[in-house]
Amino acid sequence: MWGDFLCLGLKRSVSSPFPWDIPWYDPSHVVFFTALYGALTVIGIGLVAAAIITIKRVKSGDSGSHH
Repeated sequence: MWGDFLCLGLKRSVSSPFPWDIPWYDPSHVVFFTALYGALTVIGIGLVAAAIITIKRVKSGDSGSHH
């Protein structure tokens, strides 16, 4: 029971989170890492967009205050 829970019988493991080290032939790894990299991509795009918008507002002199 605990061997299955802890994946002790698994002959393959992930040694690092980099795409070139992941066993992509295992469907569970594909689902997990596709979701992980998808979420990280969306977060990264949001951060880059926020930085670009902030830089544009600072350069244009728009203080953005609503007071």
